[in-house]
Amino acid sequence: MDRAKAAFPQIHTFRSDVSDPKAIASLYEQVTEQFPEFSILINNAGIMREINVHDKAGSLEDITREIEINLSGPIRMVKQFLTHLKTKSQAAIVNVSSGLAFVPLPISPVYCATPSPVCIHSPSPLRVQLKNTKVKVFELAPPATQTELLGAFNSEDRKGVSVMKVEDMVRVAVKGMQTDRFEIRPG
Repeated sequence: MDRAKAAFPQIHTFRSDVSDPKAIASLYEQVTEQFPEFSILINNAGIMREINVHDKAGSLEDITREIEINLSGPIRMVKQFLTHLKTKSQAAIVNVSSGLAFVPLPISPVYCATPSPVCIHSPSPLRVQLKNTKVKVFELAPPATQTELLGAFNSEDRKGVSVMKVEDMVRVAVKGMQTDRFEIRPG
């Protein structure tokens, strides 16, 4: 968030935990109070960890942490913010999934399992239920992108995987939204 603020001083950032329903409710109150005209929800929170299923260490709760953030988080955010978005003359929900839903990365099995339901949730029930509203639903499935998410993995883990620059991915995503391409797959 600090890098975004440095690059774009006009940007407003909020820190929240999408795995915590109380934090989501608090975020909703802050955002709608400070920016009552906002009309786009971008669900892009996510974590990706290296997990070896043969390793006996770690708890059952810890192994599902990625599911709470990457899958349950966007569903909770949509539920919390939808009433507000439906009051706008134009609104959008952008669910960011991952190209790893289609081409998995073996060192991160739980993360790779979480984008698939997000891909299904966006076009299927969510878009169908909202078709008679002014809320558009986009799904963005970027390829490996130069973000902090990849920072924990060494280059050997990503051998042969091309990595897209954030600026290029954002440019493709914005163009897709501007042209109502509801399933955007940059790269």
